[in-house]
Amino acid sequence: MEGTQGFYRTVLNHLNEGVYFVDVDRKITFWNNGAEKISGYSETEVIHKPCYWNVLLHQDREGHNLCDKHCPVALTLQDGLMREETLVLRHKHGYRLPVAARIFPITTPSNQIVGAVQIFSEMMPGGDQSKKLKALATLAYFDLVTGLANRRYVESRLGIMLAEYKKTLSPFGMILVNIVGFKLLNDKYGTEMGDQVLRSVARSIAAEVGPGDIAARWDGTRFVLIIPNTKRAMLMLLAEKIKGVAMRAANSVNSEEVALTVSIAGTINQVDDTPQELQRRIVAHLQESEQKAGVFVMDDE
Repeated sequence: MEGTQGFYRTVLNHLNEGVYFVDVDRKITFWNNGAEKISGYSETEVIHKPCYWNVLLHQDREGHNLCDKHCPVALTLQDGLMREETLVLRHKHGYRLPVAARIFPITTPSNQIVGAVQIFSEMMPGGDQSKKLKALATLAYFDLVTGLANRRYVESRLGIMLAEYKKTLSPFGMILVNIVGFKLLNDKYGTEMGDQVLRSVARSIAAEVGPGDIAARWDGTRFVLIIPNTKRAMLMLLAEKIKGVAMRAANSVNSEEVALTVSIAGTINQVDDTPQELQRRIVAHLQESEQKAGVFVMDDE
């Protein structure tokens, strides 16, 4: 969606913090205005060049070069972990500049690491760098089309909730919803209409969940709900309600020429679940729902 990408670029270019993206080879693919102001390097000087190529030359506070073996960006590309570091970069004019940095991975819907983002801010005496960087990093967990949390946020919460379950033995449920027929609508009427449908569904689903629940855009046309402290019967009732709400919302801004339907699935976490197993199971249930014309599919009792 070109419009969405343009919106991202506009937002990032209005930030005072430096933000740059790299691909898996650590080549810079995006460099915002904040990065230029802090480092002195313009986008044209660094774009498509490796981040270690005589530009930033990250060092630790003792002056050791990090770009070869201890680069935090390279480590995040390898293990997918978010990092917070205090670094020293070399300004274009040659002087050393201390920065507070946060690095996190860019992943595909299948969780493959395809790049990394570094957010950095000049460390000023008395400045609260941590709060600014944490606020900016929340963009990584936010879907700009719908206003909901995104899949990265959901995956980060699943591990935490499974760990909590081992202590409390209070199960949680997941519901996965897919808008069927969306591609035909998108192809026929364009992405603007498609985005309207996604936003309508997102708002309607979010309005049905409680304050402790999570509503998120999983990917594309799929939405996920996480419901703490729930049981099978309660999850089934909520799923049927969500299905009706999503169906009405999907068709409320849609031409009658393209009728959208909804498939829906659910699962309750189990003792030996991992985040990956939970996701695998609910996706399999959703595929079965689609084969059965949208009937709600859930774990066997």
